[in-house]
Amino acid sequence: MMVLALGANTAISSARSEWTLECGKSSAFGDYAAVAILPVDDKRRPTGEPALFQTVHGWMEWSGDKDKVGCKLNLASLPEGSDRVLLMVYTYSAVGPVSDLRTLRLQVDGQIDYSLDLGENGESAIIIGEFYSRNQQWKFRGLAEGSAYGLAAFGRRIGLEINDAHPKARTSPSDVDRPANGATGTCFAISPSHVLTCAHVVEGMQEIYISSFEGRFRAEPVVVDRRNDIALLRVLESPALNPVTFREGFGCDLGESVVALGFPLSGFAGGGVQVTQGGVSGLFGLHNDASLFQFTAPIQPGSSGSPLFDCTGGVVGLVTSTVQDAQNMNFAIKASLLLSFLEACRVDSRKTPTGKTFTTAELARDVQSSLWRVEARNF
Repeated sequence: MMVLALGANTAISSARSEWTLECGKSSAFGDYAAVAILPVDDKRRPTGEPALFQTVHGWMEWSGDKDKVGCKLNLASLPEGSDRVLLMVYTYSAVGPVSDLRTLRLQVDGQIDYSLDLGENGESAIIIGEFYSRNQQWKFRGLAEGSAYGLAAFGRRIGLEINDAHPKARTSPSDVDRPANGATGTCFAISPSHVLTCAHVVEGMQEIYISSFEGRFRAEPVVVDRRNDIALLRVLESPALNPVTFREGFGCDLGESVVALGFPLSGFAGGGVQVTQGGVSGLFGLHNDASLFQFTAPIQPGSSGSPLFDCTGGVVGLVTSTVQDAQNMNFAIKASLLLSFLEACRVDSRKTPTGKTFTTAELARDVQSSLWRVEARNF
């Protein structure tokens, strides 16, 4: 068997190829990480849908198990326009670096042996090789090209939408089944002229308005952080907004009480602010995502972008997603990440004064003027 060096290439015997892939961490595939196969052209433009771990296409078939992933490729049956296939390893939802896999060993057709040491690799996805056609001959090249923000981010870079979440434990935006021509959500003022909401509420929308009993005003995106699901909007031609205050420090404690205020099911549940209560039920998101925490205050479509408050009236999180078919398994972006985002956007934010606590009723009255319904739509 030929040992292939990084960057080297060699011919394969035919367009029908079979490979196996092992990593240095037992059973990581299918739990923490997975494999993706992307058909592209010579400029790495997508030519068809990616084959994610355990999804089947007519030109490939998965085999093996968590300890050794296998695949049979029929390169002659790739989507039209394909002249290469990228082989990628990624962590679900970019929750951590591929270095946790320690090593990778790929064997192709029982003839090629290619190994990678991932110990220093901090990216969340990596192209480990490509099958490509040159002068009517298929070849394989060993690569180690990382994507710091994961598979989905790499897909966006080449013009391909990829959901890199775990297939059995997907989180979804709290605005489930958002229509393509419009969406509603919640936002809250963080400066006299800016509001904060979720990226998935406003992304791809041509027209955005915020409304409350105070009026209705047009807004425009300033910065949209799709990876962390945060969007900063500038409100146009409105009176000065009433900013919320943020909680500083080490974040929430497990079991701490939180209050969500927003505009869920707007139009059905009424036009005013809705209040729900719950507790912090987990200090991490799915797959130990440290940017999120889990809470039990009920949320509904339209809750995305709602602030979560502690008993001092400080924002501790921004409601972003829920696990479908699970009871109150909801997630919020931590205030520390929101503050870092605002600092990077050069927007000053207010911090919570210490020593004062509120009942839920007092809190709702105090912050209601800071909350707005988001209406986003396409023409």
